[in-house]
Amino acid sequence: MIKSVKFLLLTSISSLLLVGCANHDAALKTMPNEIAQANECISTNKEFESDCYDLISYKNSIAMLRSGVNAYSKGNYKEAFHRYTVAQQKGNFYANSLLADLYNKGNGVNKNQEKALELLEDVSSVDGIAAYKLSFYYVNKKDYDEALELLEFAANNNVKKAQYELSKIYRDGTITKDNPQKAKFWYERYEDKSDSLIRKIYGI
Repeated sequence: MIKSVKFLLLTSISSLLLVGCANHDAALKTMPNEIAQANECISTNKEFESDCYDLISYKNSIAMLRSGVNAYSKGNYKEAFHRYTVAQQKGNFYANSLLADLYNKGNGVNKNQEKALELLEDVSSVDGIAAYKLSFYYVNKKDYDEALELLEFAANNNVKKAQYELSKIYRDGTITKDNPQKAKFWYERYEDKSDSLIRKIYGI
């Protein structure tokens, strides 16, 4: 009986993990089209840009996410939470990192750092921004191998802050051996702002 229960639990967990991965794969396929469509809204006229995102957000999770970012920048945290949540429900895994910020700081929601951590862990294998934020948790735990793995994933996915952090780590030899070549490599990548993941997704 106990073995049967354990088997069922393991089967259920495996199924959930597979569903999560499948959802992320589906989102990765549709994301480029959503980004391209949302980018058509970008304008020097920020009111027009905001209205444009609102107009297409019902069918475009990137536009919904950017509307949430705009709301957050104005201090409308509950509105930001609503829009991030809708984007997440549409399969946009980039929403997790933004929701984690709200839970971590208690902006628009009750402060819940465990929830914030869960949200980051859930998407850290596909979202470089989440991986970057999660790396600090492992640095604090002194699990430097995991922290470096997360930072390198984030840096390879064009998270500028991760590239800068790695350049410092390899320059100073703080949590690993110093490596001048890697320090130079990551600093040069950091200086190239044309491929920023945050700008690509958030539109800022």
